[in-house]
Amino acid sequence: MGSKEKSLQKCVQDLIDLVLDPAGHDLTYRELCFREPQFAKISLEDFLAEYVPSRLALGCVCWVGCCANHRIENKEFRNLYFKSVMELFKTPESLGEATRFSEGLYASNADKEQSPVLGVLVYLFHKLGLKPASDSSKDEDKKVSEGFCFIMEAAEALKVAFETQFDDFFYSHKDLCTAGAKMKE
Repeated sequence: MGSKEKSLQKCVQDLIDLVLDPAGHDLTYRELCFREPQFAKISLEDFLAEYVPSRLALGCVCWVGCCANHRIENKEFRNLYFKSVMELFKTPESLGEATRFSEGLYASNADKEQSPVLGVLVYLFHKLGLKPASDSSKDEDKKVSEGFCFIMEAAEALKVAFETQFDDFFYSHKDLCTAGAKMKE
């Protein structure tokens, strides 16, 4: 593997590390419990079992979006992040996490009319047994839950950080990325 390919692999690994960084997971959980008192019935462990695979699915959505923004059409390049995430699921113990990741990724593509990020997050809330909107009987009185808004904000922050890191790599390795953009499958 040449130095350019190693740089690309390092970029992908750095982005996976960004998505998996546990520093904010506990804070996210506590903030959700604060904003949605019924959320406290879900243990931190159960939350992370759903939340982490959803973040990995969001990372895949972000990678595809970054490739599209930079007109990278090479199929191998576009699938590199996904393949690297799949490497995380090599052991039999990771089957449940792999399944939840796949389900989240499927949810991102299920409805072409809505944002892929929204698809993943709505699916996450359903898996956690929470509703993205209030239970008001009148449609005009329904509002998006505070917890769901917070998760959307966290997802947007992840997306911005992911895109920034991708862009930094792209512009510092434009020769490698441009070659991927020009090679059509």
